[in-house]
Amino acid sequence: MRQIFNWRFLAALVGLVVLALVAREILADDDSLESIVAPDVIERQMDLIEPILSAEQSANFEVNRDGVTSGFLDLVVDADRVVRIVPGTLGEVACDELDGMNECAVFADMLGDAVVWFAILPQAPRSTVELPAIVDLEDNYAIFENGWKISYPPVIERECGGEDIPTFSDFLRRFGPGSVSIVDLATRQVVAVRCGDQV
Repeated sequence: MRQIFNWRFLAALVGLVVLALVAREILADDDSLESIVAPDVIERQMDLIEPILSAEQSANFEVNRDGVTSGFLDLVVDADRVVRIVPGTLGEVACDELDGMNECAVFADMLGDAVVWFAILPQAPRSTVELPAIVDLEDNYAIFENGWKISYPPVIERECGGEDIPTFSDFLRRFGPGSVSIVDLATRQVVAVRCGDQV
């Protein structure tokens, strides 16, 4: 009887030691933990940037919790062009006024005429859309913290409460994190950035 008790006690003790070692290994591996908390950002080139004049959707259209659409969504972006989003397309809808005229804008990663991924966002004043911070400029594209790539003009305006910001690089270094980027829907380019706390 005493031998069985000792064997069980020893097995339980070994099990606790193994669990402690495994837990330590998981917590020590910062890369694994970081990839769970902050998954890799997917790079997406915005081939289509348009204000939405009107939208027609099938009765069953929605973006499911996994970010995939069911049903159809037709976006009228000008008098001669309709962008169709078919079932199974990856995307997001963050504009509550989808039925309103010129209330929302569509940003899409395209393959020919097919939408690979899309986002529908609310328009800001003067036919613009506000996006998160730019992290870099590369090959004539502004690279955003969410992985989006959007073209920009030779000069990006910089606004930060009267601060003297001689270059865009200086803006990124001093004010980049938390800043707001402005996309002009007429030019389909990033035209300005401003400090995050500036109204």
